[in-house]
Amino acid sequence: MRIAAAITALLAACKSGGPPAEVAEPPRIDAVESCASPAPPRESLPVPVRPAADPYQLSPWALMGFTDGQGFHPATLLCDLPSRVVMVGAKQTVSGGKRLVGGTVWTLPRQGAAVPAVAIAPTSPGCLEGKLTCAWETASPEMTSIEQLKGPQWVATSGWIHGMEDMCRALPDDTIAVCSTASRLAYVEVGCQDGQGGAVALQLGLHDESLERHYDLDVENPVARLYGAADPIAGDTFTYRFTGAGDAKGHYKAASVTIDVAGKRGWLDLDGKREDCLGFGLFRR
Repeated sequence: MRIAAAITALLAACKSGGPPAEVAEPPRIDAVESCASPAPPRESLPVPVRPAADPYQLSPWALMGFTDGQGFHPATLLCDLPSRVVMVGAKQTVSGGKRLVGGTVWTLPRQGAAVPAVAIAPTSPGCLEGKLTCAWETASPEMTSIEQLKGPQWVATSGWIHGMEDMCRALPDDTIAVCSTASRLAYVEVGCQDGQGGAVALQLGLHDESLERHYDLDVENPVARLYGAADPIAGDTFTYRFTGAGDAKGHYKAASVTIDVAGKRGWLDLDGKREDCLGFGLFRR
């Protein structure tokens, strides 16, 4: 499980290279490397501009969801599990002085046929002030309850699916893009900046679903990490390119993640092979 916010903030100072007040990003809890330069300002990140936020919208920071034959389904949580990706489209609003909770949960198997969507029960606790998580309940025995961690994450990926494989892959808080494919999870995170000017340095983490999961505190260690930057923004398409030493066997030396905002789709290109995203998320500043 994710650790408390106080410990998260403490680790943030370790990686950012400066006091928390100078860091224009959520705290990092992926303590893999120390950064000598401060994080880039949010306005410089190579991501879309955020539209006017609905005060009752649960996930205003990211464009997140998946596209199927019925169109695009927006989500408030992307839960990456070894055998499937769970997309939660929770809704919570107030009408006539009463809090209304609802929404839909989709299960996207990495292999095999699609699973029918299930409804979030209107009696769910939802998001309550003072609670660490938002809680959603369903009638499905495989998803008796879903907890979505509230916090500084730009792309909501942290939570627990009770009754299934339980804990979602918890990614670093400063992740700006996520792509879950049929065989792996790729995430784009803000990297260590090399001085002033130039493109914002990014890093790509890869999780191979066929391998055992290993953790550094509460964040799962990627099987490979590559380094790069974003292509110049071309309309509604955002592409991030990376190179590196790959994993221990020399795999994964070149990669790119592309999110088509207009087409509501995304894909990962890994060593020249394309993998479409089952679900994706893209931060909006």
